[in-house]
Amino acid sequence: MDHLGDQNGYLELSQNPIRFEPVSKVTNVFFDDTSKEVLSVRGGGTLGVVVRGIGRDHTFRMGDRGPISCLKFSPDHSVLAVQRSKNAVELLTYSEGEVGPGSVQECRAKGANLLGFIWTHNDDLVLVTDHGVEFYQIQHVAKDRVTIRHIRSYSLTCSWFVWSTECSLLLLCIGSAPTTTTLQPFIFKPGQSNKLTKFEVEVSSGSGSHSSGVTLGERDVCVGTIYGLVSSCVLRHPSTPTVAAHLDVYTQNKDGLFKRNHICRLELTGRFAVNIIDSLIIVHHQASKTSLLFDILLGGEVSSGVTSVYPITVPRSIQPFSLVEPEAVPSTTSQPISLPCELYAPTWVVFQPDIVIDARLGCMWHLRLCLDFLANAVEDKSQLVDCLLRRKQAKPLVLSVVRQVVESGQLASLGQIFDKINIAYRQHLNTVLQSQKTCQIMMGESVSAPMVSTSVPERRGVVIEQADMYSSVLAPLMEEAEKEEARQKENPSHKGGCEKNVSPRIVVGVVIEYTRSLGAVGVTVQHFLYELVINALVRAHQFYQLHQLLQYHVLADSKPLACLLLSLVGVYSAGQQLSLDMLCRLNTAHDEIIEVLLSQHQVTPALRYARSVGLGETVSARKFLEAAMVSGNPQVFYSTFTFFVLRNTRLRGSATFAKDSFGIGARATFWNKLSEHCDVYVEHYKKLFGDVPEYGTLQS
Repeated sequence: MDHLGDQNGYLELSQNPIRFEPVSKVTNVFFDDTSKEVLSVRGGGTLGVVVRGIGRDHTFRMGDRGPISCLKFSPDHSVLAVQRSKNAVELLTYSEGEVGPGSVQECRAKGANLLGFIWTHNDDLVLVTDHGVEFYQIQHVAKDRVTIRHIRSYSLTCSWFVWSTECSLLLLCIGSAPTTTTLQPFIFKPGQSNKLTKFEVEVSSGSGSHSSGVTLGERDVCVGTIYGLVSSCVLRHPSTPTVAAHLDVYTQNKDGLFKRNHICRLELTGRFAVNIIDSLIIVHHQASKTSLLFDILLGGEVSSGVTSVYPITVPRSIQPFSLVEPEAVPSTTSQPISLPCELYAPTWVVFQPDIVIDARLGCMWHLRLCLDFLANAVEDKSQLVDCLLRRKQAKPLVLSVVRQVVESGQLASLGQIFDKINIAYRQHLNTVLQSQKTCQIMMGESVSAPMVSTSVPERRGVVIEQADMYSSVLAPLMEEAEKEEARQKENPSHKGGCEKNVSPRIVVGVVIEYTRSLGAVGVTVQHFLYELVINALVRAHQFYQLHQLLQYHVLADSKPLACLLLSLVGVYSAGQQLSLDMLCRLNTAHDEIIEVLLSQHQVTPALRYARSVGLGETVSARKFLEAAMVSGNPQVFYSTFTFFVLRNTRLRGSATFAKDSFGIGARATFWNKLSEHCDVYVEHYKKLFGDVPEYGTLQS
């Protein structure tokens, strides 16, 4: 593999690295894993200390009181902790580039050697010694003075430790080196510490967990957050050259216990480094100069409750990177000097979650995922979509992958892809419903909206809603397919691009498969998806297929769908009856059914339907009489007029029409004061049949 990188790599270094003075005889470089800053110390501090980080760049001087082993700022940069001896830390005040006097805190345990120290919070300092852990609270009481208060100590034999700022977790390797394989976790909160249950790890990928020659070192362990859970990754090196290395993932459960749930199969040997970015485990292999990506939720072989996970795709190198060096003598004509960087150099040091430092070059990068290149590298698109749905800012890429699957004809995997997308969609809806339910409970309101189980753990990431799928995939595909089909009809010799030649019939099948998947997870299909199918079938004159879809309820009943069918009566005559049947099945569209029947001059059936559903006493007389008069059938008008005269007499004792402009209803007592505007229909009746009959005449 080229040591300068792979142009198609799915990892890249940040374009603007943080530059610092490289390590030399005069300069020592330290990394503060809490503030993610690099501190360059020249001449023991007398020549200056340069602090470089994101949004921070300042310099100060300090007295040379001996070689510095480590120095770190408190998170609020008010106190500088410096280690110069094996058993003590200096705590110096710091303000606006000036270092003031401070205090010295020695290890409380006699004969203890200080392995290191960490700032867990602004005022909380932890000293880690080979005798245990000491927890202190540092208070900045004056500009030039701090007070130190001991909070708690834990006594245990320690070889080394790993600290995670993101998880506030301290992991100690306890026991006698080099054979120890026991890790002791501590969790820290402001002013508090908690000792968790220790756990054993395996250090060899051979047959035994304590194979000779294989030890557990600090560089073999890292801590990070994977899908919201605190996890510890432990490299298992081979005990023999024929066995590949493994990466074990120990996840903290609800009881605070760390348990091995996954094994990342590296299939390589040699020197490794690990980053955890966006819940993906990235393992860098120095010998091959490549990186492997693992997503533990993609699943794999399960043995004794432990899942074996393999890389998402083939290992690839990080994309090439070049440093732009300023010229010694500036010139307006020449270009800046660009120097390619060696990737996976022996001088690289990796920190969590995404930091790579080259102390020889004096560069600190942030490692970034290139999901576009990852999508091109993964052949299994169903697995790819499953992975992308859990990544941040990957919605456009997921939609693009779905469209590529359709255009390339890989329709066999489309059902699985839609299922994965809609399971995530259902989880999002459940979260929204749960949030609304909580708000309603807090406000004392009743809750009736149920949540639907998706039988998979909740995953936060990309949510593809129906409008997204419609606007970015389905509608554009249908539009292009119909245009291509029209071009082929105009010019039979025309041939579209074979890899993107999708017919409207295929797009209809894709939409139906998508709606099936939505229904499988209990999501109501939006009407615009059905509208896309119906319009496409009508334009293609595939009325039989449309009838089948409606008859077997592949297209679910809804008022918008019924109205669409009615609007297509001119080209699809069966749509009228299908629409009425659909509205009847809904049993909530009585007014719409009556309107449809009246619009088709079926006055008597409309009146019968109104009476059958209990609306005979409330429907508007004017609406029915208008339709009967427009129909031009005297017999229909007579029967309709007679029905309402009888209703008038029955409800208020008079054959005259009510003066309620809103029709007959519960407010019948006001008929004598209001007007229903039926005079024109009374006159029409008189013109056809003479005077309006009274109640007794009609009854006789």
